[in-house]
Amino acid sequence: MLRALVTGGFLIVAAIILSISFLFGVDTTTGNLLINLGTEIVGIVLTVAIVEWFFERRRLQNRGRQLAWDMLHATGHAVWVWQGGPREMDTDEVLGILDGVGEDDPLPDFTEGLMLAIGTRSRRLLNDDQAPVAAMPGLMNGLEHLSRLSSIRDAGASMPARKVADILEEGTKALSDALGRPPARLLPSLIRHRDPAVEKQERRHFGVATRAAPSEVRWAEGEQ
Repeated sequence: MLRALVTGGFLIVAAIILSISFLFGVDTTTGNLLINLGTEIVGIVLTVAIVEWFFERRRLQNRGRQLAWDMLHATGHAVWVWQGGPREMDTDEVLGILDGVGEDDPLPDFTEGLMLAIGTRSRRLLNDDQAPVAAMPGLMNGLEHLSRLSSIRDAGASMPARKVADILEEGTKALSDALGRPPARLLPSLIRHRDPAVEKQERRHFGVATRAAPSEVRWAEGEQ
């Protein structure tokens, strides 16, 4: 807004100078000087405005690219907590794991909260960061897919695991395409350490298992 006001102000000054030059007459020394000054101001203002536009667009594209990477990393982390696999996964591994998600895979509250956070953040970016999102082709598509997770608890019942996986898969593919890294899907059978058990999810999310293992329970009962 400030840049537009400054540009407009200089253009108005240039227009006034050009108008005055015609009052003196373009054939006079003063008129010729003023018309040269006015056209010089217009040229400088337009040059600066065009350069500023390119810089602003580049800044928005860089911001959009960073948002795409952030959302891709957040999605990968949520998938790792939910399904396991290597701690640092490439997109092809993430897609492979999501392809292997079963209908009965558990989705406990804390993992569901990760999905909800991704959906809520995606919806907020679509509403509050429209300029950088629009400047990054394909980013809006990925965020729209992931924003569907913001309603994961709206129905009063948990969203089916397979539907959650499909949403994450569509969002991951769209973000990867936006970043110019279209991934190939890795076969789920080739991914090691995949384990969606609730106890394993707790350990990956909290760092330790919050539930006592059966052997620990039996040991405690024996002590009593």
